[in-house]
Amino acid sequence: MKWMSAVFVKSIALSLALFLSLLVAEPDPSVDPPYAKWGLIAVKEAQKKYNSEITDYLHIGRINLSPTEAEETFKLLLSRQGMPAAVLATVRFNTVTERLISIKFRDTQP
Repeated sequence: MKWMSAVFVKSIALSLALFLSLLVAEPDPSVDPPYAKWGLIAVKEAQKKYNSEITDYLHIGRINLSPTEAEETFKLLLSRQGMPAAVLATVRFNTVTERLISIKFRDTQP
């Protein structure tokens, strides 16, 4: 009977350790990802340019162009005249000053 209680205690300890490791590994949802600022700018500028509400967006990724410049690319989903549409927004910015350099939009498939 003692061996069963030892096995039980070990399985409980392993389960607790696994649970705690998952808890620690989870990202904090209250912390914005580094690209959030640029995604918000892309959404606001697209709303102005296309005179449309953006229904969703996806962060495609970042490209570091130099030690002081980078681009974040987003796929923005919107509705044009009741039809689904999408654009790729590329936001170029200074990584040191966090200042916007340019935004380019290109139509793509929804």
